[in-house]
Amino acid sequence: MNQERPLIKLYRTRTFSEKMSDTFDFVRENWRTLLKFMIYLMLPLALVQTFAMNNFMTAHMSFTNAIDSANLETMMPWLSSMSVTMLFYFIAMILVNALTYTMMQLYEQRQERLQGITYADLQPSFMGMCGRQIVLLVTGFILMLMFALVIFLLTVVNPILSFVGAVVVFLLLPLFMLVYPVYLFEKIGVISAYAKSIRLGWKTWAGVVAVVIVLYIIIAIIQSVVSTPWYLMVTLKSIFATQSSEPSFMSSFAYTAIQYVLGVVSNFCGNCLMTLLIIGLAYQYGHACDKVDGVTVDRDIENFETLNVE
Repeated sequence: MNQERPLIKLYRTRTFSEKMSDTFDFVRENWRTLLKFMIYLMLPLALVQTFAMNNFMTAHMSFTNAIDSANLETMMPWLSSMSVTMLFYFIAMILVNALTYTMMQLYEQRQERLQGITYADLQPSFMGMCGRQIVLLVTGFILMLMFALVIFLLTVVNPILSFVGAVVVFLLLPLFMLVYPVYLFEKIGVISAYAKSIRLGWKTWAGVVAVVIVLYIIIAIIQSVVSTPWYLMVTLKSIFATQSSEPSFMSSFAYTAIQYVLGVVSNFCGNCLMTLLIIGLAYQYGHACDKVDGVTVDRDIENFETLNVE
């Protein structure tokens, strides 16, 4: 009989290697459940997302080739396709974040963890997390505009100041990276979530940066391998489209179908790989809460006070 894996608790002080091992252990233990719901949610989205991405790449290549004579008429297809592609990217981000954090929450709440879990079990928390993420996206967009305005004003005053401001903003970004787990795991307001993310991020800045960089490199390497065939097909077709000697097979249905399938694989894998970074940031958040606020100690005291001691 196989020994059951130990429960991976969210709130626990961790070393960097423990954050990485817990991230991959969670995926290793629950990959079947994660993949099943990713297929249900993200594969249909990837089917539509690939149409938008192919249109964007075609418009981008056309716009690049006509850059010397670029005007509003040539820019509009490029801008519209880019907007649609970004829209699907944000939808994917909302769904993946909500699904992953809902599963991590139920993982600790259910005695059987994620075994036998159904969409009915996920739905209440999942829908609530989707709504809260929309709030985060709106507030995040407002913050981004504020930072951009500050850098623009610094540029007007002195270009050197704008460079310094951009560096400062870049260094401050890790302070905001814990806002997703804070706002999705805790029942607090969005302003309080940003304040707590800044406080926890300030005291664990190096840990946040290390987790993001390492996981991002892993994701980028895997994603580049998966996406290269699709990107090569799109690039070759765009190059030959500008010439009169385009091979006939590039305009065939088979070439278009293969390109589309490879695009679906690329988008679906990209959406699935996002879970690594999401889980890693969640365990970084749990580490920061325990290290800075002593969450584990407070819970142990509460549990001790509820014991019936004779």
